[in-house]
Amino acid sequence: MPILRTLTALASALVLLAGATPAPAHAAEAREGGGEWRGTPVRLEPLPEPSRLAGAGPSWSLRYLSTSWNGGPAVVGGTLSLPPGRPPPGGWPVVSFGHGFDGLGDACAPSRTGPSPWERAVQEALVAAGYAVAVTDGEGLGTPARSPGVDGAFEAYNMIDIVRAARNIAPVSRSWVAAGYSLGGHAALFAAALAHRYAPTLRHAGTIALAPITQWGVQLASPAFRDPAARLPFTVPYTGHTLALTEPGFRPSDWFTPAGLELVRLAGRACVQEMLGAAAGRTNGEVVKDPAALAEVMARALADDEVIAARYPKPVYIAHGTADAGVPLALTELTVRQLSAAGTDVTFLPVPGADHITLLPAIARQVTEWTDSLLR
Repeated sequence: MPILRTLTALASALVLLAGATPAPAHAAEAREGGGEWRGTPVRLEPLPEPSRLAGAGPSWSLRYLSTSWNGGPAVVGGTLSLPPGRPPPGGWPVVSFGHGFDGLGDACAPSRTGPSPWERAVQEALVAAGYAVAVTDGEGLGTPARSPGVDGAFEAYNMIDIVRAARNIAPVSRSWVAAGYSLGGHAALFAAALAHRYAPTLRHAGTIALAPITQWGVQLASPAFRDPAARLPFTVPYTGHTLALTEPGFRPSDWFTPAGLELVRLAGRACVQEMLGAAAGRTNGEVVKDPAALAEVMARALADDEVIAARYPKPVYIAHGTADAGVPLALTELTVRQLSAAGTDVTFLPVPGADHITLLPAIARQVTEWTDSLLR
């Protein structure tokens, strides 16, 4: 039984974590599909009622092992929600849903907060359509480790390994779809590129990206990040916080003013709404010593996290609101052109009048129809 597999795997997983030393070889192994520890559940609890999806059957908060940004094993949190009733032969097909960015603090983890109202609309539609929904928190949210922020490969690994974990917990299928919103859409697109190699024993059927955040280089070349007089993007303090972890030699004190350092420290614990309040009215020049130079550093650090322009093995569906001011439609249009030119089977749906929030309720039914088409 899946629950018994969970319990018997727990002791060996904890021994692995106790003795793990990150090394480049682990990263290479992860990319080639090795590492039997990946997806091992290490904690399982009933999902609290406020976080449950309406209409869902058995639902859990879990922790499981996945590949860290540094190549070793990491404990990652997440949730798993099943449809009610008896599973179909072979188990419930799975949608691994990548959530939008809401901060780096433990309190920002979706397994603690529940999904946002707009993400809930899509997740509940999927459960009602007969799909198990797995949502990874992502490394460093709700667990002792620090989050590396944007890292396309680790985002994908966390999304994929929660499907493995689900199979150790509940009667779910090998067949799964990667779906994601905003930064989770970025994760889903990386999963589209890497799943066939990282998890060949699972059946990845395709990908759905909703208002994905892409084109880091284009974004960071804009005056929004480089003009000292421009309003500070709330993401800058978060990036300063994560670069101190992931980029050797990066010291926030070299780049941020005293006021900026306060925001960088806040970024380690604050969710987005708190950061928006703290950053309100600030300009780039008030927070960053040399905004253009920092934008160059950020662009170099994120170069490996540009969506991989290649021919993906499975179809990709992308939707984006035409009124999205937070993540401009033009960025996704560029990503779609790049993927199409590389030979990926891409279907792109601009949603008239939808912004970064209203897109999800508007597209929920379409997401279930796309999922049906990928898994039929």
